[in-house]
Formats: sequence, structure tokens, C-alpha cells
Amino acid sequence: MVDHEPSVLTAPEIAAYHRDGYVVPRYRLPAAELARLQRLTEKILLDNPHLRDAPITCPHVPGSGVQGLKSSPEWLDVSTAPAILDMMEQLLGPDLILWGSNLFYKRALEGPTTPWHRDGRHWVMRPLVTVSVWIAITDSMLDNGCLRFIPGSHASQELGEHYDAAEPGLIFPGTIRADEFDEADARDIEVEAGQMVLFDAYTIHGARANRGTRPRGGYSLRFMPATSHFHHDAAVRRDTPGSAQHTRPLILVRGMDRAGNDFRRGHPVQPAQV
Repeated sequence: MVDHEPSVLTAPEIAAYHRDGYVVPRYRLPAAELARLQRLTEKILLDNPHLRDAPITCPHVPGSGVQGLKSSPEWLDVSTAPAILDMMEQLLGPDLILWGSNLFYKRALEGPTTPWHRDGRHWVMRPLVTVSVWIAITDSMLDNGCLRFIPGSHASQELGEHYDAAEPGLIFPGTIRADEFDEADARDIEVEAGQMVLFDAYTIHGARANRGTRPRGGYSLRFMPATSHFHHDAAVRRDTPGSAQHTRPLILVRGMDRAGNDFRRGHPVQPAQV
């Protein structure tokens, strides 16, 4: 007898995820959990002002990684909410690892552009199977730079060719070549605060700059099945927080590890708490 019922996603939602490479489920964070996430976001931005407009990596493990991040253990509570784990079980199976998270906060009027990319280009788990859960902290609309996806771009299971773009105003430089996809196929995904988007590591996505009058915040959780192995020492790029895979802490959040993963890597002995 299990103590959870993994039935949050409907059959049409699961079908849409596999067809398009992303889905916006009907489930959304309860009001109290959304309020907590918004409070945590305000606090982490106050405590780490130098990271505004940059990907804030692994707030769920205070003090981990290369950013010296001041954070709170409460981020882990948000990251492991039973309904979120139930959705991941529906897509990835019963053995689940939380291997990363990112806070993306873009200021009003001047928030940076997220270039078109596939997330999995630097990720080191093999097989490369992982789902991102992007939770809207604020309303994410056309005017403040909502996420954009190329539906079906995951189907080839290819990462494509990326390059480091030199133009200013990007949240990170890694950009997929323009001849790898047709931007005319893009869909803008508007979501209200508390809604979320689930998407595959191979799905091409990005976001316009925030030129609106309100900020845009999103908290992205990264889950992998515990049948994949996270090869910390295979990390090629170690100079940026999002690519510093050698420092990435792993947390077994459901089931058991079946691939000999290293759960000691990346966890500080005495986490910084504020």
C-alpha cells in the first residue's frame, strides 16, 4: 500500500506532454504555498542582490554550488510538495531524484532575454531523461516575458548545436542555432502565478525580455528518474552556475536509487541559513 495517489495529471495532459514536449497542467499551487514561494523569493533577492537577473542555482540546498548562495531550507519544502512528486512519478516512474533547481527573476522594464535553447545541452545524467517543473511566482504574460516553446522539438531527442551569443541583454549566452528550428512555430505560454509548465530536456524554449511594468519570476525544479546516473565528473563547463554540474547536489525524493548515484556531492557540511 502506497501513501500517495499519483494521479494529478490527467491522461490528456500526459498525452500533450509526450506530443508537444511540454504541458500546462490544471493543477496549481495552493494559495498558501504560492504565498510562501513569493515570500521566499523576496527574501532571497534581498540577501543575494548581486544575482538579480541571473539564474539563481539550487536555492533548495543552501550554501551549495559555486554561487555562495544565502538561502533557506524552506525552498526544499516547496520543491518536494507531494502533488509535484506525484506528477513526476506519472512522467518518470516511481524512483525520483531532485537534482537541481533555478530561480529566474526578471525585473520590470529591463529584465533580460532568455535565448532559444535546449536545457539538456550541458546536463550530465545518462540516460538523459529529466523533466523541469517551472512554477510561476508572478503572472507570466506576453508583456513581461512569458516562456515560449517550439512544440514537438523534443521528438528527435537531439540537443542540436548551440553557441555563446555575444549580444547584450541575455540571461545566459547559450543559444541554439537559428537553422535548427522555425521560430514561426513558437507558442507563447501565458500562466498566472501558481500555475506551472512541465517540459522535457530536449524541448526548445526561451523567453523575450521583460519590457513590461511588472517583474516576472519563475522557480524551476529539475527531476530525473533514479534509473539514470548523474556523472558529476563529466561536467565540461564549470564556470557558470547553471553549468557547474560537478557541484550539483542530488536528493532522492521518492523510491530508491537504481543507478549508483553519488548523493554526497555538492551538499555543504553546514548549510548557510538566513
